[in-house]
Amino acid sequence: MMKTEDISRYLAAHPEFFDQYPHLLTDIRISHPFDGRAISIAERQILNLRDKIALLETKLAELIRFGEENDQISVKLQRIAVSTIAAHDLADLLQALYSNLREDFNIPYSAVRLWHAQSDGIEFSAVPDTVKDWVLHMPHPQCGAYLHPDALNWFGETQALRSYAAIPLKNQHTLGVLLLASEDPQRFYPQMGTLYLQRLGELIAAGVQRVLPADTSWIMS
Repeated sequence: MMKTEDISRYLAAHPEFFDQYPHLLTDIRISHPFDGRAISIAERQILNLRDKIALLETKLAELIRFGEENDQISVKLQRIAVSTIAAHDLADLLQALYSNLREDFNIPYSAVRLWHAQSDGIEFSAVPDTVKDWVLHMPHPQCGAYLHPDALNWFGETQALRSYAAIPLKNQHTLGVLLLASEDPQRFYPQMGTLYLQRLGELIAAGVQRVLPADTSWIMS
């Protein structure tokens, strides 16, 4: 007795079968996938093609949306780059960075710490060795609900922060770290892409090295 698997293999091996018996495409009736009524094989194939087209259209719409979002991020990152190049000193650079993060990226909570140089400003405050080691061992920016406990007070007394991004400031050497925080638990999540965050870290590190005074004391490890 022939089994359904045998019929399936035979039709797959003999695609010319329906060329020889074209009337079967309309004579054979099968169930509609949704309402149960009988339809022809050709009608069922049309329905299958419509489903595939709808799936492809959905994927295309997602790709277009991701492309538009990446374009927007690129424009915002370029504004930070232009501001960094235009900065005359570290104060200008940091002010432009904090302003762009707040206004362009809607990130009101950010903090920079630079531990390979000695100068004035909260950005040069003492950083525990535990935080330095944590940042130095990051292969890429780290996102999620976790922030090193020794860095939690860098955002002041805010208690509502739920997600964080830690971005090493690296240009040949790791000069420090940029921390971002949000009250939205989904703003920074572990699976999110970090390419733009890494580029931001490299950009700020290069800018910091450029604008620091020539007599700044660098403590290179």
